[in-house]
Amino acid sequence: MRIISILKPALFVYECVRLVILSITLVLQTASALPWMAFTANGALFPLMALFIWLDVSRYKPYMPLFIAGKCIGIFSLLGWFIVFTQVTMIQVSNILLRAELIFLSGDFIALAAILLIFMDVRKIAEEPKLIETEEK
Repeated sequence: MRIISILKPALFVYECVRLVILSITLVLQTASALPWMAFTANGALFPLMALFIWLDVSRYKPYMPLFIAGKCIGIFSLLGWFIVFTQVTMIQVSNILLRAELIFLSGDFIALAAILLIFMDVRKIAEEPKLIETEEK
């Protein structure tokens, strides 16, 4: 339980930092970053979901599978992007983009592990009263 209370704010901080780094990377990489910022718009939902999970995990428990699914989709799309554009093609990728992709990928794996731990802890807490009621009968 102690580690879960540390993971919730850490997840929120990571998601906020991730969104800022993604925005800065896109602004520095392209002259006109406005079209690319559309790709970061869906990333704004992850810090909001992490904030709500941090504030009241029992109230927003139904949204946790959406968070997990979104992280999985993000990881697979980033892996696909990374494999196609850095390994298969002849396009030279700048060192900044390569490092940013690796940071995002490793951070998303850690965030996925954190949200899975939080989700399992919430399920365990929700099942404990049911176990106590069946033992009393």
